[in-house]
Order: sequence, then C-alpha cells, then structure tokens
Amino acid sequence: MAVEELPTCEKCEELAGVVKCSCGARFCEQCFITKHLVRNPKHKHGGTSKTDKAWAWISGAISTLTDTSSRATQFEQDQNTKWFGLHVQKTDANDRVTRLVETSRFSSLVEASMHFDHGSPRRQFPSITSFVGETGGGKYTLVRSLIFSSRMSSAIDALEAPIPGVRSGSAACLPTTGEVNLYLDPHTFGTRHPQLFADCEGMFGGEPAAAQHQNEWFRGGKRYLLESKDGKPIDRKTAVMTIYPRFLYIFSDVICMVTRNQKAWADSAVKLLEWSQVGAHNTVNQYALPALIIVLNGPTIENEAWISDDQDAATRDFFAAIENEINEDVTLRTMASKHGDKSMKELLLRNFSSVHVHYIPLEGFRSLGNSGTIIPQTNRLALKLQHDIRRVQGERADTWTLFDVKQLRIVFDFAFKHLASGSNEPFDFAQCRQQIRLPQSTEGHFAEFIGRCLHNRVEENFDAVARIVGSCIVRNSLKLEGTRKCAHCMNG
Repeated sequence: MAVEELPTCEKCEELAGVVKCSCGARFCEQCFITKHLVRNPKHKHGGTSKTDKAWAWISGAISTLTDTSSRATQFEQDQNTKWFGLHVQKTDANDRVTRLVETSRFSSLVEASMHFDHGSPRRQFPSITSFVGETGGGKYTLVRSLIFSSRMSSAIDALEAPIPGVRSGSAACLPTTGEVNLYLDPHTFGTRHPQLFADCEGMFGGEPAAAQHQNEWFRGGKRYLLESKDGKPIDRKTAVMTIYPRFLYIFSDVICMVTRNQKAWADSAVKLLEWSQVGAHNTVNQYALPALIIVLNGPTIENEAWISDDQDAATRDFFAAIENEINEDVTLRTMASKHGDKSMKELLLRNFSSVHVHYIPLEGFRSLGNSGTIIPQTNRLALKLQHDIRRVQGERADTWTLFDVKQLRIVFDFAFKHLASGSNEPFDFAQCRQQIRLPQSTEGHFAEFIGRCLHNRVEENFDAVARIVGSCIVRNSLKLEGTRKCAHCMNG
C-alpha cells in the first residue's frame, strides 16, 4: 500500500503539514503552535487524516455513493435492509389494497448474530434503537457514524449502512428511503445483547427518492391487510404518523429524535410528544419505558459547552429554551393539565424513562465543524446509547418484558396483527407475556391463574377465585409448618 503524502506546512513550506487547522489550512506542529495560533487564537486543531477519512465514508463524500448510476445500484441493494413498511397494490379495478409488510430482515440479522462465531450465545436478547425525525435531519449520518465507530474490522465498505442523502437539488427535499430499515451494530453483533438500529422514514412521509429503485422489498414478506375503521384509505403519511410510531415506541430501548434546527426546539418538543403519545397511549402494561435522546445534528450554531466534560450542558439549555412553552403552547398546555405536569421535563418523562440532549457540530461550520470534533462527539453518543440500553433492558428483565429472539418473533407478529386490525384497544404486553412463556415462580403461576379467571368476568368469578387462592395459601402454610415440625422432631 502506498504511503499517502501530506502537503507541506503553509507557514514554513518545509515540513509536512501534519496538523489541519479548523480553518482548513495545514501546518507542521511547531508552526501551528508558535505562529498560527498566536495570530489566530480562535482557531483550533482540526481533524486528522484518520478522522477525515472516517467522515468521508460517513457523509458519503466518495465517488461511488455520489454518482447517479451508483446511487441507483445502492438503492436496489438497500432493499435487503427493509424491515417493515407500507405497501400499496393496485388491482385491475383500479382499487388500492394497502398492507403492512414485515420482511425477514430481523430474523436474518438475529440468526446471523447467534451463529456469528463459536462463542456466540444461542440465546440472545436483541436491543432496538430507533432513529426518528423530520426529513433532512440527518438520520442516515448518525446511523452510519455509529456503525463506523463500532466496526470490528477494517472492511467497513462490506457493512450494510443507510444510503447518504443528497444535499442539493430537488431530491434534497425528499426522504432518502422509505419504510423502516434495520442495521446491525458491529461491536455487539454476536453477543448476548446485539444492538440493532432502526432507521425510520421522515415523520411526515412523502414519496422517497429511492422508491423508483426499490420495487422488490415486499416480495416474500409477511403481509397484514390494513383495516380502516373510519373508511378512509391508509396512505404513507398515515402509516408514518400512526403505525410506525406505535410499533417502534413499544419495542425500542432508545428513541433518538434527530433535528437540525435549534431555533425550533419548541416545535420539536411538540412533535416529539405527539409522536410518543401515539405509542404510549396505545400500550398497556409496558413497565419499562424507552429512553429518549434528542440529537441536535449539525445546527447552524456552535457551543463549546456542549462538547465539554459536562455532558448535561445541552440538556439543561434545551429545557431552559422550551420551559415557557408549557404555558404558551395550547397543545402542550392541554397535555400538561391532563396529568398535572408542571414542567416540560415532567411532560416528557411521562412517556420516556430519561431525556438527554446530544450535540453534533455541523461539518464545515466555524471552528467546531471539523472531523476532529464530530467523530469524538459521535463516539460519545455511542457510549450514551450503550448506557441507556443496559439500563432499559435491566428494567425489562425486572418486569418480565425482556424477550429473547424466539419470543420477539412471536410478539412482533402479535403487534403487527394488532396494528393492522385498526383496533382502538391498546396493545397489551401482559397478554403477550402469557402467550410466550411459562411462569417461573409461584407468584407467576398465581398471576396467570388470576388473570385468566378474572378476564372480562371480575365480579362473577372474584369470590370463587379468592377462595381457591386462599385455600392454596393455607395448604402451603400447613405443609411448611408440618415440614418444620418433622425436622424439629428428627433433630430432637
């Protein structure tokens, strides 16, 4: 492999320009410290050749991804990463039949994880992190960044990752890809808790740029006919605003809300609460709530406090900026009054187990917009994700809602059928738990017995159930007392 030659220092023009300044110029170490920074104290150490290469892959600033014909090929190949989504079929009578389609993507990834190597556990508990937000927020760059930061080998081009969006032209206003795509985390792949990244179509739908190149993804998938209770057809926007949020909210350990505009934090908070309520208000017995990370991804502002060791600085500024909205915004005021919430944090924590705001600088913007700052911030995000995932999965384990691969397949099927039915009834985690596992303790057996006996017949069966349960408790106590007396006589 040929050694890459660095340009010479722009000051002394003799030594190699090993230091890249935030202004874009290159200097040798000595000239950068003793001369350039003295004259330009606001300039900073920019990215290295290593971080520049990383950002080139993450942003898609390489010829194979920016060329038009290559993008078409990439879109076709990206069909393999589809997990679930809306598919509309036109009949001969020009009617539209709308279905929710689940592909084999999840099963394929988890099967590969279980057989990754000889040390991979055969029972695994996958974790899903979902990326949601408006079109143009940069969800694809975040997922690509996390895949790159956790890669286990140098063969990064062999890994499946979201297709980068275009930054100019009419296509820049469209979603890059539609539906919900699923990607693996290389670092945890093959472990007991493999992490999966779900890249969800932009919040408001719209025909994706990839649609004309992705006409095969739904073939061979499990199809659920979507039923509309009000007679209105279910279109892409309806699916993105109602069906996708309900499923992702139920099964995600972490929700990453991605936004670029710090001036619209209040609007983002309203949209986020509306999005999460679609899931939260249609689910019962979900004892472990997902964590929320709001990612301010490439805004036209920079704040050095947000990349400091104080990792809660951006979170405090976020709540300070939106605090008055609970009184000013009609939607938020209505939400807050329903449960007596006094602050925006209380309002958000009703639907999420925690709230954190993370900042990633805009590439090329002022002194922080370089790969030397962006890549470390991405690595911080990866660590935060791992921390929140471990905490939420611990809560799931404590409440009997941590499912392994086999159980998740069954629960997913329940959820998709429930969503496709158009039922106004909430999705019940307790019923799923009863269907997929036997009780592991006396308390569990009692809980299942009582639940089945009292289901829809509480008043009629309550006395009989109480007598049976009471009898069992007394019999067990007498049995234990007799055992203790026998042991006492034998020892005496």
